[in-house]
Amino acid sequence: MDIQGTIPSHGKGIQIGQFAELHRIYSQNDVHTFGALIGDFNPVHFPSKSNITTYNKNQLSYEKPIVHGILLSSAFSTIFGTLIPGCIYRNQTLKFQHPVYVDERICGRVVVKKLRQINRQGGASGVLCTCDTTVTKTTNLQGDNNTESDEDIVCISGEAQVWLPGAMVVEANV
Repeated sequence: MDIQGTIPSHGKGIQIGQFAELHRIYSQNDVHTFGALIGDFNPVHFPSKSNITTYNKNQLSYEKPIVHGILLSSAFSTIFGTLIPGCIYRNQTLKFQHPVYVDERICGRVVVKKLRQINRQGGASGVLCTCDTTVTKTTNLQGDNNTESDEDIVCISGEAQVWLPGAMVVEANV
């Protein structure tokens, strides 16, 4: 798994506006393993002719398995835990806007929007980091190989708050 961006390793020198992202494709095996682990066997996640559901003319029919939204949002924890070992995920809000189907390429992205340095006497010092979080997928609107017709669709958006022990806020030059 390759995480790219500007958030520094171990959070040393973290600044507002820095970002990190990871790209990934979830397979049907990933979805099955996750579903078995958490006990979620909702038919929208598993392929079967009997699972094809059409709600009405104005809504999507789910003919392909949908990746669990919580599995997709785990990209945020993966980014933080990989870049900043020892960080503590404090909270997360999520808004599920569009489904992601098995074998679609996604991009999980975090963008630092607020930092609060906390120095405790005799206790742990660090940074409370608030980030905007998104999962997007790219869709080719024309159905061709022309990347100019690609559009990023926001599938999940939200905000995360993460404790970065030992990190220091670096003030940007003004």
